[in-house]
Amino acid sequence: VFQDAAGQGAGALDAALKLSKGEAVEQKVYIPFQLVTPANIDKFLQKN
Repeated sequence: VFQDAAGQGAGALDAALKLSKGEAVEQKVYIPFQLVTPANIDKFLQKN
């Protein structure tokens, strides 16, 4: 499972911006994960 640090950061920033505007946010914000398989591992190896 690939944990998307950029996606997690973007999700946190979005929630922080909403809170700063007085908007409600969910108590838990889920960032979709990506399943790494032998078929797509090359895509992820290029990121690191």
